[in-house]
Amino acid sequence: MDNQYPPAYERYNTQYGSALETIGFTLYDSLAYTSTVTTILTFFTTVQATVDRGNMTIAGALPNPNAFLIRAIRFYTRLRPFALAAAASTNVQTGALDDLTQLLNSGTLILTIGAKLYGQIPLWMVTAGGGARSEGGAYIIAEGTTNGVPDPRAVFSLAKPLFIAPQISFRVDLQWPAALTITQTPVFVYVALDGDLLRPVQ
Repeated sequence: MDNQYPPAYERYNTQYGSALETIGFTLYDSLAYTSTVTTILTFFTTVQATVDRGNMTIAGALPNPNAFLIRAIRFYTRLRPFALAAAASTNVQTGALDDLTQLLNSGTLILTIGAKLYGQIPLWMVTAGGGARSEGGAYIIAEGTTNGVPDPRAVFSLAKPLFIAPQISFRVDLQWPAALTITQTPVFVYVALDGDLLRPVQ
């Protein structure tokens, strides 16, 4: 224990020196994509107001002595099903599925740790591994969608895990070559990093 505290208090300490424990954990963040406006979104650089939007405790890094080993990356869109009239034959069917398809078709996920690039991945490769799923028919009444099969195994697993040391800056950028026109706007999109969190034993 630090010498500024009375030695007699050591037996009441709630942490065990510099010992660390490792737990399975997910870091996640969300931002709003606005139709006809957004071309880039940068994740993990702010602390969100509520835990449904993100769980970073400080902006852009992990607090000392916490560290994180990234094993997989996920991309999710918070789209709601809504009533649709069927489009005429050969026309684009707008709605949740079209919104998600557009985001995936031209989006790129870029992972940066410190000042180095550690991933440049077409967004259609980065599945959600969870979320609602619906099956639409020829005449859609209510349409919903998810990015990939909603199974926790259906995620973009890294060939080699990546380690984020304490207080090292990191971010994920989603980029599109041009702003898209989507039906639901703004729509919150999420990036999640699955892996191992190292934190003090308590």
